[in-house]
This record gives sequence, structure tokens and C-alpha cells, in this order.
Amino acid sequence: MTITIPQDEQLGAAIGAIPSGLFIVTSQQNGKTATMLASWVQQAGFAPPSVTIIVSKGRPIESFLTVGSPLVVNIAEKGQGKIIGHFAKGFAPDVDPFEGIETAIAPSGQPYLTDAIAYLDATVTGSLDAGDHNVILATITAGERLSEGEPAIHTRKNGFKY
Repeated sequence: MTITIPQDEQLGAAIGAIPSGLFIVTSQQNGKTATMLASWVQQAGFAPPSVTIIVSKGRPIESFLTVGSPLVVNIAEKGQGKIIGHFAKGFAPDVDPFEGIETAIAPSGQPYLTDAIAYLDATVTGSLDAGDHNVILATITAGERLSEGEPAIHTRKNGFKY
């Protein structure tokens, strides 16, 4: 079923007012690493603890996020413009996105950012087609609060664009 939605300024402004955090999602497999700056990450369950991550179709990380794949959600801290900017530019899977960035290893063996406010070590358990994006469901297997700072919060002027 297709629903036609007008993309007018008022609707775009209303959708853009939905607040979200800023996250660096990473997955390392077969010697390659994919990362993405994400703003659409949300807790999705308590038992088991889970999150949803929304990924634009065609992003390099998309092929890394199949059922059973490991990933880490790094929660960015307010004021971390430098690290957010670093990951906002995107990286091809054959480029080391962590060059110059301090990391440690999560229980799953995946790298996480030590400057993040927290990290969530997770495994992909499902996905759902959402038009131009995919909704990735991941079960959280470990994680840690790394600092007591405030998480970065993000809104957009136009809810039809990043």
C-alpha cells in the first residue's frame, strides 16, 4: 500500500521538530569496518534490551547489518562536534574510520569510542523495510556508561531531509 504525503514546509517543520540523539554506529566484519553517524536510534525493548537503528538504503554500513551481525551504538556527548563531524563525512568500508580516534574493544570484539558518553554492544535480530530507509532491530548484549555528561540532542529544520 502506498500513501502519498505532501512534502510541504509546515509538515517538514513539524517532523523536523522531533528530537533525537546523535550516535556513531559501527560494525566490523571480515577485516572491514563500516560506520555511520545516526540520529534515528531508539530503545525498543526491556527484555531483551533492544534498540532500533534507522539506516538509509544504499549506505555502506547497510550490508554489515544483517541478522546475526554485531554492531556497536556509540552515544555522542553534547559538545563533541569534532568527533561528530569526523563520522558525518562517511567512510568507505576499506578506509579505517578510527584513524586518530581512541577506541577500546567491547565484549563482542567490536571497537567502541572511548570518548562516547556510553556504548551499546548489540547483535542484529531483524529488519523492516520503511520506504527509503530500513529499520534495524538489535538486541543489546553489553554496554557501559563512560561519562556523566549529557547526550547530544539533534533536531532538523526540515523533516524531509537530513
